[in-house]
Amino acid sequence: MARHHWLPTTGPLAVLCVCLLIGGAGRAQQTTPAAPLTGADAQARETFVRVCVKCHPVERVIAEGRSRSQWENTIVAMQTSHSAVISPEEFDIVLDYLAKFHARDTPALAPAVPAVPAGATGAAGGRGRAAGPARGNLGPRPNVGAADRHRVDPPAAARGQKIYAAQCVTCHGASARGTERGANLIRSTRMLRDRYGSAIGPFLRAGHPTETGTGASLTDAQITDLSHFIWDRINSTLRGAPEFDVKDVLTGDPAAGRAYFEGAGGCTACHSPTGDLAGYGARNAPVDIQQRFVFPSAGGGRGGRGAKPRPQVTVTVTAPGAAPVSGVLVSMDDFHVALRDDAGAYRAWTRTPALQVVKTDPYAAHVALLDRLTDKNMHDVVAYLESLK
Repeated sequence: MARHHWLPTTGPLAVLCVCLLIGGAGRAQQTTPAAPLTGADAQARETFVRVCVKCHPVERVIAEGRSRSQWENTIVAMQTSHSAVISPEEFDIVLDYLAKFHARDTPALAPAVPAVPAGATGAAGGRGRAAGPARGNLGPRPNVGAADRHRVDPPAAARGQKIYAAQCVTCHGASARGTERGANLIRSTRMLRDRYGSAIGPFLRAGHPTETGTGASLTDAQITDLSHFIWDRINSTLRGAPEFDVKDVLTGDPAAGRAYFEGAGGCTACHSPTGDLAGYGARNAPVDIQQRFVFPSAGGGRGGRGAKPRPQVTVTVTAPGAAPVSGVLVSMDDFHVALRDDAGAYRAWTRTPALQVVKTDPYAAHVALLDRLTDKNMHDVVAYLESLK
């Protein structure tokens, strides 16, 4: 016999409040059985409904598939943390039922569980909500929940994009980031809890309006494809997504870039294509050339082959009655200035009218250039510098 930690079982039977991490808004799809349960399985389901569904809608209880040990820990936690009371016999029946039909790797066997009428109150004081009609399994596997990562299937996402364009784009926008008429699906809590249509399926089927009618007209396969597309859009906002890969920045005219470099840009005052910039395009990638040209003091770029140490911004601070102190600038604003001297020591001062601060910025010309540099100028100069092989 399984070993459990029991609380006293006096008084009416309390409702087992299986409070999962997933909220009521992220309701999972119920699975449709091949045949109704009979015998002991049917009795186990009835016990599960009696002790669990009075407090929570069934979707909330079974939204996240768990292993047998996880289900057991959840039930014990509800007893110890939420004062739920259940007899040993009922404990074993409910645990066996959940482990058999709602584990992480359980196939779609469990039938739809009848909902408790809206407003019904269980012994533990919970208030039930209608579970809604049962739906077919929309995803590649059942019982998925918030702990399971939605793995986007590219062909399905491509099909979902066509469905989205036909049914959703007017309200939710081309990138699914929302408009004045519709919510931002990228940040939707319902969508973030959705796995293969588990949350948006019931929502759409409840009559959510679409371009051609309502979501009730969409098939299970279309809802699954739509979920793949929206999740593809969600993933595109993460660092490391293809959208963050640097695209081709060589869109300018090298000849125009050379003219600007030698003329209005004033670049020849410090640089020479046959001197410090000789072979510059061969040593650096185009994206690094652009970063170093526009924001050189930020230290952008990946170094390139044979890259030389970059000059640093320095500062000299002279306090009243003290000798000047020079070093590499760490920070400076209207109130403080800090540097690191040649010995590596950190020095800082509070700025006063008597404190003399002299900043030497080797990138001052680039900073001044930002006030007059156009987008065309930037791309033209980058194209010219890239041509210096």
